[in-house]
Amino acid sequence: MDSLCVLDEGSSHQRETFATETESVFKVREFSAAAHQAIEWLANMLSRDEVEGVRLQRPVDLMARARSLMTKADLGGFDARRFADILELYLETGIKVNSRGYMGRQFSSVMPVTAVFEMVSAMAPQPASYYEAGQLANIADRLIEEVFGRFIGWPQGSFEMVTTSGASLANMTAALVARNRRISGSWNGGLAVGCASRPAIAIGEDAHFSVSRIAGIIGIGQDQVIRLPLNKQRQICPERARAIIDGAMVQGLNVFCLIASAGTTAIGANDPLPELAALAKRHGAWLHVDAAHNGAFLVSDQLRPRLAGLELADSFCLDAHKTLFVPALCTLLFYREKGLAETAFPQKDSYVFDPFEDEMAAVQSGVKNFECTKRPSILNLWLAWSLYGRRAFADKLEQLVKITRSAYDYFIDQPDFIVPYQPESNILCFVHQPPGLSGNSLSSLQLELRNRVRAAGRYLLSKVDLNGQTMLRIVLMNDRVGLSDIAGMAAEIRRHAGDILENESTKGGQDLPVGLEPEE
Repeated sequence: MDSLCVLDEGSSHQRETFATETESVFKVREFSAAAHQAIEWLANMLSRDEVEGVRLQRPVDLMARARSLMTKADLGGFDARRFADILELYLETGIKVNSRGYMGRQFSSVMPVTAVFEMVSAMAPQPASYYEAGQLANIADRLIEEVFGRFIGWPQGSFEMVTTSGASLANMTAALVARNRRISGSWNGGLAVGCASRPAIAIGEDAHFSVSRIAGIIGIGQDQVIRLPLNKQRQICPERARAIIDGAMVQGLNVFCLIASAGTTAIGANDPLPELAALAKRHGAWLHVDAAHNGAFLVSDQLRPRLAGLELADSFCLDAHKTLFVPALCTLLFYREKGLAETAFPQKDSYVFDPFEDEMAAVQSGVKNFECTKRPSILNLWLAWSLYGRRAFADKLEQLVKITRSAYDYFIDQPDFIVPYQPESNILCFVHQPPGLSGNSLSSLQLELRNRVRAAGRYLLSKVDLNGQTMLRIVLMNDRVGLSDIAGMAAEIRRHAGDILENESTKGGQDLPVGLEPEE
């Protein structure tokens, strides 16, 4: 008790000094100044109509610039100039997702109002796993669940949805439900309990790399990942998949989960879900669909048919931060059968869970997902849906798919471009083939083209290796991109290819990728 008195009886001068120094970091006036400054910069960024991709800097140079902006004092004060310099550096080094030159990745520009709400939720947080801390966040989960249930065609009250931070976590969570369902007691006893054969998962050859990681994370092991062959459209081939899985069962593997894709990362392909649902059912396996990219097609009457069979899945996920245009991360994970979500993590600790479920506990998601302190990212989607409605999302998605198809038609008509796959979404792969190049030389050229186009700063492309060939890849996430931008990007590719081949002929290829020699 005496020690408490000593603490309480510290000099008023000491307490006032501590309060003054500490409270200076939390001044409302400085918050207001910083917020207004940031909004002004962002509004200016959104108003520009420049064609730019990304401005890459050498890590050592960026490290030096960033270090120079760090205060040398133990306790610094708010410096408006330093804050402006940090803002400028951040915007300078970021990918230009709002530009017509940005075509490289699945990161989306966001509806601006959701970015404002992101700031609000940071200052007035509602951690979303538990109702008492995140009341509106948990209610928003249920409301978005209702909306998407109607699109899927599942009866209200028969299914459930939880939000996670990214599809990688959502896919793993669904796989845990499948594992715990097939291998009873595995949560406590491990995989050796109640399992006479080796548990395995089956995935497509083009599954996202995070999907193959699941086996190692949940204790299945990478050797028990069965890769299913693809057809000419790079979708899982059901007939060949059936033979592969039958053979695996004969070899002592227990395929408890089949993971399909609706929007592969490589080309945006949708696997044939009705056939794969039948295949999973035949083996008593769980069907999970990684619909991180194309799952948002549910909101569009025009695009929804491309997800035929999704309603047959035991679970699926979609990334709202990709194709529903809200801040990352915001992933929706759906289970066709209500009550299964909480079997992923069958563990309840008294400091967060009560021994009984009341009306508040019934709507919270803490027992159903991996995260404890979870960002209320669902509120950004609920906010945008509340303000703008379904069509705001559907119209933009349809425009992105439309312009991607126009880009496909454009490249098909260009004699020096090869387009091997028709797009099913807003992802398109192609190869620039100057006369006389093929094989390894052609792949080397695509990689060098990606690098040079990116370094020039006007356009941002990506690349992917398919069937032993490196291809250029675009992902159209900005609805302001038009066919003139596609043509401009093609012209830039041709210009760089001409420079590369000319340099090779005059310098003997000393500055070029190994193997970039014209074919005889």
